[in-house]
Formats: sequence, C-alpha cells, structure tokens
Amino acid sequence: MDNTKLDAAKSHEEAAHGFEIAAKMHHEAAKHCAAGNYEKAEHLASTAAEAEEGANRHALAAAGHYRHHAEELAARKAELAHEDAARVAKHDAKAQKAT
Repeated sequence: MDNTKLDAAKSHEEAAHGFEIAAKMHHEAAKHCAAGNYEKAEHLASTAAEAEEGANRHALAAAGHYRHHAEELAARKAELAHEDAARVAKHDAKAQKAT
C-alpha cells in the first residue's frame, strides 16, 4: 500500500510539473504570437505539446498504480473468501461426522 501511495503521488507530481512547464510555454507562445513572432510561437507550442505528452504519461502511470492496487485488493479478498469457504466446509464436514 505504501508503495502505491508513494509511486502514485510521485507520478502525479511529475505530471503536474510537466503541465506547469507546458502552460508556461503556451503563455510564452501566446506572447510571441501576439508580437508576430510566429516561428518562435510555433516552436514553443510544439515543445509545450511534447511536455504535455510526458505529463500525460505520468498521469496514466498514476492510474496504473491505482489499477494495480485494486487488482491486488481483489485478489486478497478472493483468497480470504476462498479460505473462509474452506473453513466453513471443514466445519460442516466435522459437524456431519459428529451426528
């Protein structure tokens, strides 16, 4: 569980950082565009899009951590349910022998 929290939090932080960088680049691109420097604006916009792609990968990684955690929980619950069912069956078998 601790690994899930740490890993997911790290992925979220990295995603947020990437989006912050991309936002700054978009602001700069807007300034250059307004000034008529389209070449610089286009370069900044392209670089911002690359930063957004990286940020999205980190966001998807965080979702993957949650999915993995949910799968582990479901497996543990299934295992416990199986053990409980076996315990009940064993108890019932003993009770039938006693009668």
